[in-house]
Amino acid sequence: MTSSQKPGNHHDLPLRVIAINAGLCYYLDSMNHTAAFFDMDYTITWENSGPSSVKFARKHGLVDMKHLVKGIVKFTLYRLSLINVEGWYERNMENISGLPLKDMEHFSSLWFEAMIRNAIYKEAVQYIKDHAERGHRVVIISNAPSFFVQPVADALKVSDVISTRVEVQNGILTGKLIKPLCYGEGKLHYAQAWAELNDIDLAGSYFYTDSYFDLPFMKAVGNPIATNPDRRLRSVALKNNWPILTFKKHSAF
Repeated sequence: MTSSQKPGNHHDLPLRVIAINAGLCYYLDSMNHTAAFFDMDYTITWENSGPSSVKFARKHGLVDMKHLVKGIVKFTLYRLSLINVEGWYERNMENISGLPLKDMEHFSSLWFEAMIRNAIYKEAVQYIKDHAERGHRVVIISNAPSFFVQPVADALKVSDVISTRVEVQNGILTGKLIKPLCYGEGKLHYAQAWAELNDIDLAGSYFYTDSYFDLPFMKAVGNPIATNPDRRLRSVALKNNWPILTFKKHSAF
């Protein structure tokens, strides 16, 4: 299945009527206890925030070629589950230890405009709009730190963001992470806490992601949707009869 079919407008349907489009079931709930969670890298965007930010820094002379190559190799190992994610993440954060958060946010805004804005899937944006029109709370949930996620959320007018947290003291990045990471079981932990705080029913909610590592959270929602899935997630989705979406690289901007 591809995402070429779009959910239609069902505002005139009565409460709890099921709208079925593109193989997805939408429960129209005026009580707004439903959320639609979207992973960011490779789900909303076809560029990954990690390697693309290092490439951007290299282009502007902020890191050397050795750092760039090492970062790309480490990212590949991460995708293949051949590296300790927390350790890798912590070592990357050490590189920005002592940097004012406002400077990192400025860097991120420049990175977003140069590397990410035009790499946002048009189809992902349409799904986000469709959920918002139904009164669903739209959330971007990502293992990336908030200074990389927030520019994407702002561009898409998404007000709710859940991301890996970084330690800041007196406006300065310490280079330390606040655990757990928003990854694997940690992503489920943060999503459950956010859902409880916001009176959201996960059993009636949606989660769009590309990553096999997000299986714990996918199993916790009523509507898991494999989106541009990696090989392992595609296999699991097929076994569980979950919808699979494959977006074309057409920019929303």
